[in-house]
Amino acid sequence: MGKSLWIFEGYETDARNHPVQDWYFSALSVDERDLIRDRVNHLKEVERHLWQLPSFGPAGDSLWEIRRDTASGWIRMYGIFHLSKRHCFVFLNGNDKNARNDKKGKDVARERLKLLKRGIGGTHEFEFEERILREDSKGSKDKGSIGSIKPLGGYRFPN
Repeated sequence: MGKSLWIFEGYETDARNHPVQDWYFSALSVDERDLIRDRVNHLKEVERHLWQLPSFGPAGDSLWEIRRDTASGWIRMYGIFHLSKRHCFVFLNGNDKNARNDKKGKDVARERLKLLKRGIGGTHEFEFEERILREDSKGSKDKGSIGSIKPLGGYRFPN
């Protein structure tokens, strides 16, 4: 299969932390990550006008949400269509609470968007597969994707 139509990035703080990526691996179970990965694998192959409810929808202002139902509620990943990259969706916040209106989660995403627009922070390639710690022949440790090492290049939003 060729290159996907869409790429997904995550919010990166000015200190180069990846809070959405960290939430994805620490707060979600393997089964929940599989559900999100399945949803994203579908979305990354179709044009934007086909991103529709119930898997995708507006979250207010310029925010959008990719969501997935689980036995205990909804997983929500809030984001935006990249301001200057075509076919790129940026995750700003994630939440797995069972709330009808996740105001707190949306507020965090809005604050991160404001920071990006001011040139504070950036984005990184979002990883949907867990990375493993590997040692090379010299004993150096490196975090790489299972099967290959991918650069984690990021993007800084222009001021």
